Amino acid sequence: MLITGVGVHASPYFKLWSMKFSKPQEYILTSTQPVNLFLAGVGSGKTHLGGALSGHFVTAFPEAFGFVGANTYNQLTTSTLYRMREVWQILYGWKEDIDYTVNKKPPKYFNLEHHNFDDYNGIISFRSGAIIFKGSLDNSKAHDGKEFSWAILDETKDSREEDVKDTIITRLRRPGIYVDAYGQLTSQRYGDLGEYNRGFNPLYILTSPAKVRWINEWFDLHNHFPEINNLIYNEGEFFIKEFNDKCVVISSTYHNAENLPKDYINTIKNNNSIEGAKKLIFANPFVKAGGEFYSSFDRLKHVGTVDFDENLPIHISFDQNVVPYITATLYQVTDLPSGKKLFGQFDEFCLENPQNKTERLCYEIIRKYGSRIKGLFYYGDPSGRHGDTRGLEHDYKIVKRVFRKYLNNNSERVPYKHPSVINRKDFINNALEGVYDIQVLIDNRCRRSVEDFEFLKEDINGKKKKERVTNKDNGTTYEPYGHTSDSFDYIFCEVFKPLFTRHFKSILIIFALWIGNN
Repeated sequence: MLITGVGVHASPYFKLWSMKFSKPQEYILTSTQPVNLFLAGVGSGKTHLGGALSGHFVTAFPEAFGFVGANTYNQLTTSTLYRMREVWQILYGWKEDIDYTVNKKPPKYFNLEHHNFDDYNGIISFRSGAIIFKGSLDNSKAHDGKEFSWAILDETKDSREEDVKDTIITRLRRPGIYVDAYGQLTSQRYGDLGEYNRGFNPLYILTSPAKVRWINEWFDLHNHFPEINNLIYNEGEFFIKEFNDKCVVISSTYHNAENLPKDYINTIKNNNSIEGAKKLIFANPFVKAGGEFYSSFDRLKHVGTVDFDENLPIHISFDQNVVPYITATLYQVTDLPSGKKLFGQFDEFCLENPQNKTERLCYEIIRKYGSRIKGLFYYGDPSGRHGDTRGLEHDYKIVKRVFRKYLNNNSERVPYKHPSVINRKDFINNALEGVYDIQVLIDNRCRRSVEDFEFLKEDINGKKKKERVTNKDNGTTYEPYGHTSDSFDYIFCEVFKPLFTRHFKSILIIFALWIGNN
């Protein structure tokens, strides 16, 4: 890109002020990936970076119209654009109504060659002829029909996934920026030898950290958690990753410390919890946000590699919800040299429509593990014994029929009643904390299970907060979280039933003593 670590190359149109960027900022500035994420601690200069990026595109590629957006209109006007315009003045010396206009028709001395607007509301016009559309994502439909060459989104952690992916990314198709054979940006469609240069329509997501499922999933952050965690707490290091069409940078506030008040970072740390500091200063995208149902779950302790042992039986737990998928989670129980039990989840099956049927689910497990099954036990939701409209068999009759060659007289371990949600929550959190001689480990490939443990919230009654969402394509409503963790609850409380019973009895005794004393 035309921006380097020590400043911005001089433009033939505007005088530029020399500026120093932090190394994380520089990495984003020089990226030629189409989708870029800058996830940084508070005060890391995210909006300042947006000002530098937008100013560069305006000067070097005036025919490449851009977009600057934030989650709400108030955020856009009072924060995002306010700061960007400060940067424009510092870097380029631009002044409103002289070098650019906002929401009104520009003067005649502006280059208007590519303007064909009846109304300039929501448009920033520049003397060079460049255009920046501005808007909020809480009314994303207002941007239908527009075409952008580049886009910058500020604080996207508060935005909806569909507004970013369905609205903004699909608007990124206006030509004007290209990448040549040397990896440099150019306005020329063809190279010196007549070869095509690659079209470049970049999206920059500049946001402070938050535990946002769709962002973490989109940028594959889950699979890089150990590396992220090892880097971001070192003041001189930061996480970078380029894959497919994406560039990811995660960095702490320390990288921009020289541009902040002397005691800024310490003040933030001293007035927040340890978890709060991890999020606000160190930009940890997995930090606990509060109210998690599995409050004792720790990705560092409970997620890793779980190898399948062909000499041990498989324990399978079912959850028969079919939307958004039908679920089976697979486990093995191992005796460790320490005397503890390793309860390891080595796989998950989450089949969506049209495969979301119990029979199909069982055959998928057989397809993958059938020749290596040395014994099988199955658990799950007691309601799976109820008949339904799918036929004469209930779910566990189907399970028994399909798996019959692997079963013995003790294979069926489905309880006849749900364990209490609150009791099993406390019991499992105790186990996660290490209260019992049990080590819980989930293979990092079990993405939906890990997400459940991380994102599922507790409702006001202490139960699972299973919020419903609507699929905008087919109108169906479903609960995005709770299915894989339900299957975990069923099997964990059954495998360790003596411990669970003892836990439940101890609660009753404590409650009885409390009643007696009050």
